[in-house]
Amino acid sequence: MNQYSGTKQKSPRRLHHEDGKFVSDYPGEIKRLRSMRLTDTAWELLAEIAEKNHITRTEVIEMFVRGEDLY
Repeated sequence: MNQYSGTKQKSPRRLHHEDGKFVSDYPGEIKRLRSMRLTDTAWELLAEIAEKNHITRTEVIEMFVRGEDLY
């Protein structure tokens, strides 16, 4: 696993249109590049949660703030 990668492989939950483009997780909302500072501990804990849920760290944060269930 690459140290900069959120998961070992692409998230299986990301659906694609027939033209190959991703189906938006949140229709009508555009994701934008953001920046935040985290401790190494928080970064590793995000990676563990992401791996358990087969998603990326970004998706963990998105789901957490929206109140969605994570393992």
